[in-house]
Amino acid sequence: MHTRNIVIVALTGFAALALPARADTTIKSEDASIELTVPNGWRQTKAVSPAVQLQATDGRAIILIRVVPMEDYRDLKSFADVGSTKVLKSLTDAEPKFEDIQVNGNPAIRVSAEGTQSNGLRRGFIMTFIDTNGMFVDVIGIANASAFKTEQQTMMDMAGRVKVVAAGGTAPTAQTPTAPAAATPPPGRQPPPARQPR
Repeated sequence: MHTRNIVIVALTGFAALALPARADTTIKSEDASIELTVPNGWRQTKAVSPAVQLQATDGRAIILIRVVPMEDYRDLKSFADVGSTKVLKSLTDAEPKFEDIQVNGNPAIRVSAEGTQSNGLRRGFIMTFIDTNGMFVDVIGIANASAFKTEQQTMMDMAGRVKVVAAGGTAPTAQTPTAPAAATPPPGRQPPPARQPR
């Protein structure tokens, strides 16, 4: 009887080892134009702003994702400068670090910073700005200073887990107006001037 119990315990242990670990989960933006594969423990949450197309958290850190048309900016550096300035101006004592990197073979700029906000709360930020699929993508990771070091690598890795499925904007594809069949303007009328990039 004793040997039988040992065998059962051993088999149970092997069975537990053979079970697959909980798989990562893929979440999608409301318009299904962006996908993010999040690790175990992460979940999708309601976006803090209409400009954010996808947001996720594990309770210690938060990831915000935005995709914008390239023509809205001069180049990747301009996109990264505008995006990081918006975040860094909320920190009183940040010393940001800028790095030229590659994310899934695409050129990217990563900006990391830790500092104190005006309310006295210390936070860390990992911002990754990516040139991909004719669109610019920014992936911003935020964590309180107490969790920043622990969450830093995961927040960096999230940039490589983003997939732009379609050239979406903040509006769902179904609501995008279709272009008229005739591409030339009527005689005597000129098309409106192009918007200047930032």
